[in-house]
Amino acid sequence: MEIDDIKGRVTDIRDQIPEVRERIDAWRNDLEFPETQTTETAAGAVLIGSGIVATIVNLLGGKRDAWAWILPAILLTSGAAMLVAAALERREGRIDAAEAAVRAELDGLDPIARAKVLKEVAEEQLARLGVVQGSEA
Repeated sequence: MEIDDIKGRVTDIRDQIPEVRERIDAWRNDLEFPETQTTETAAGAVLIGSGIVATIVNLLGGKRDAWAWILPAILLTSGAAMLVAAALERREGRIDAAEAAVRAELDGLDPIARAKVLKEVAEEQLARLGVVQGSEA
């Protein structure tokens, strides 16, 4: 292999790096990893890990009394609660972002088109809920 061939391959690889990075970012976004950098998520994971360790220590130690199981139960429960709270917070953020995007799209429509879109969306949602169109109480 000659030096010119190697230089050409290096140049080709450099040209492909942005595309590879975009693919990796798209892959990460599709997986929706939890945001481990948030304090609440990290604290929840630590509490669950501590609860698991305390449970293993109790099992290996042969502890049978209820008082020995209070600490692992508290750690596991509080860790799970923190993880659920963090997940709900992330979900709320995604809902707010989606709502803003939908509102921006609707604001770009003329009033008649906006009314038609809102009517069709409302009818579709009512159909999903099982409400029959035209049945009024």
